[in-house]
Amino acid sequence: MTATTSAAGARPAARLRLAVTLIVFVGLAAAALSVERAWLALVQPLWFDEAWTLSVATTPDWKSFVAEAYNDVNAPLYYALMRLWAMIAGPSDLALRLPGLLAVIAAGLIPLASRIKGLSLEARLTWGVTIFGWWGVGVFLNGRCYGPLLALSVLQAIAFASLLERPSRRNAWLWCGLAAAAILTQYMAAIPAAAQGLVYLAARRKQAVRTWPALLAFAPMLGWMAFHAPRLREFSGADVAWHPLVTAETAMQFTAFIVNPSTPLGLPLAVGLIAATLLMAPRSPPKPKAEPDPAGHLWLVAGAAVAGLALMLIFGALRPSLTGRYLIPLAPGLLLGLVLCARRAAHPRLAYAALMALYLGAALWPRSLIAGRYEGAPYGYEQASATLMKHGVTHVAFVWDHEATRIEAPASLERAGGAFFRRAGDPVAVTPVITRPDRDANPLVLAAASGPHPGIIWIYNRRGATSARSFPPRIQALDPRWTCEQVGDSEIGNLGCWRAP
Repeated sequence: MTATTSAAGARPAARLRLAVTLIVFVGLAAAALSVERAWLALVQPLWFDEAWTLSVATTPDWKSFVAEAYNDVNAPLYYALMRLWAMIAGPSDLALRLPGLLAVIAAGLIPLASRIKGLSLEARLTWGVTIFGWWGVGVFLNGRCYGPLLALSVLQAIAFASLLERPSRRNAWLWCGLAAAAILTQYMAAIPAAAQGLVYLAARRKQAVRTWPALLAFAPMLGWMAFHAPRLREFSGADVAWHPLVTAETAMQFTAFIVNPSTPLGLPLAVGLIAATLLMAPRSPPKPKAEPDPAGHLWLVAGAAVAGLALMLIFGALRPSLTGRYLIPLAPGLLLGLVLCARRAAHPRLAYAALMALYLGAALWPRSLIAGRYEGAPYGYEQASATLMKHGVTHVAFVWDHEATRIEAPASLERAGGAFFRRAGDPVAVTPVITRPDRDANPLVLAAASGPHPGIIWIYNRRGATSARSFPPRIQALDPRWTCEQVGDSEIGNLGCWRAP
């Protein structure tokens, strides 16, 4: 009897030690990952898109800000937040990236801090860790909207779960408000929100219809999109769109990407883990009256994410509009699905630990860290701007050789070309050069590079429908007085050129 009592008392103590060990491991891994991401944010030059954020966030007044937000193809909410943030924290690289870094940490903590019916503390910890570990610092551009979008999408998924559990007007207003904010952060978030709305209507029917007044929360978003629609139509032209149509092959790549963007092995590993959890699930004898699953509404959240993924892939197959980053609003729901599968295992704590190890391990893998160190350099122009400042350039011919350049406002290109110079207190005269895929840009660039101390910044991508694809940059070959430094390779990169007086 004494031995039995002693063994029974040892089991809770062993479980406690295991829980403490797991928490310590997760805490150390999360801290290491945060340090890695902060270091990358410090050492990586800004990508072109991040430099565009710098340009919009440092507009001199709100009137010019609205003009820049309208001219851009992206949603305006993130730009507005970053303009306010730059007024407080300044426009340094780290300052531009800090909101994204903090938002990803918040995204991982939100499930842990929330009360979610059907999820234990261990399950919520696992969901938060997979969200935090899922993020790829160089993949999604910290100085862009994607970190805040992830945090918003986590809140939206939790609000959607609450709405499914209790279809009240209050919960409907909360979900609609968060969905509208996500759409104003990234327009493609409208498709996952629509998938959630359809699932809600199908699952709750009359209760869902009674909460219709909450749709008024979308009014500001719809008003802005109606205002922005003429400009968006310009970007939707077949000769301007730069994303390829989704094929069966790229659909599988997108699916693997959204499951775990840190490694292409994430999808098969996650599938293997799901299969293992299902095989491990105990077969209980049938009951006269089955009790409802307390996580039934959470399965609907995960199902809505799967439906949203299908809709986005179909949309991308019909219109050239999809890239991996746009799938971010689906990630919280899909990762919740993995957690729910682990919850059904015969040993859920073991399944939770395996999931957390998978995502933290992939994010911390040294190869990913080494690759991320250089990810921001080629398609950008921070280094080229620094080089030209060092050589005392006073006039810059700025070339963003891209499919959309010809419909960009010249004033926006001028602001973007001088962004790093203005930040350094070394303003220059900027002449944007408009390129076309059927015309050699080299003579145009040389003609635009005038003045006593001229310079050239040329960002190119020879894989797209650009001028550089048919007419590679050859400034020095055409005029030996020019000296150029190249970042990247012959396919994707940038040139910083200056001419001897």
